[in-house]
Amino acid sequence: MVLTLPPLTRKRRIPAMVFIAIFIGVLYQFPIQVRIFQASPLWPTAVDRAIPFIDWTIWVYCSYYVFLFLPFAVCRDNVRAARALYGLMANSILGGLIFLAWPTAGVVQHPELEGLSGLLWSGLLSADRPTNYFPSLHVANACICVFALGREKNAWRYVAPLWTFLIIVSTVTTKQHFFIDLPAGMVLAAFNFWLVRKGVRVEQRPKRHRQALSAR
Repeated sequence: MVLTLPPLTRKRRIPAMVFIAIFIGVLYQFPIQVRIFQASPLWPTAVDRAIPFIDWTIWVYCSYYVFLFLPFAVCRDNVRAARALYGLMANSILGGLIFLAWPTAGVVQHPELEGLSGLLWSGLLSADRPTNYFPSLHVANACICVFALGREKNAWRYVAPLWTFLIIVSTVTTKQHFFIDLPAGMVLAAFNFWLVRKGVRVEQRPKRHRQALSAR
């Protein structure tokens, strides 16, 4: 079964940003608020212990919340922008089901920092609970975004992969994730990218535009 869904025209980009922010937030919080099973604790491996805690990389980690919206602001191709939206939705749905079926928990870092970095850490820790580790949605969603941005014929095709790499690294240098969460997030993104490509046909033009053309 192939779903036929509309492209993401320029007029729909801002509503899409608002929608996906709410969609991701709700599906991330739902497994936390509706606990079916007790959270399984995850413990650092030798790889995790070898990775240093670098407090300033919290800025890179939080830049994810900007990077998330770039496909809708940058992509010139309406079809690619739409696939990014549907991929992010698929990540949230499947990721949320995993969090619901197998909730995980870990030890959160509480760095004693002052200034803007300390304020950023406080804001993050008040919103990002020490749970929903596996798979990392930071990684999965960043990968979906880079699939869209990497095909732009400008500087974004180089900037986006580098930015994605730094976000992925920051998930472990801030100790907000374990190393095993990273490949799990990449697999989740790859699966949902494939699912959207194979299971969703994005129209080349919005329905209203096609009707106008046919009326001529």
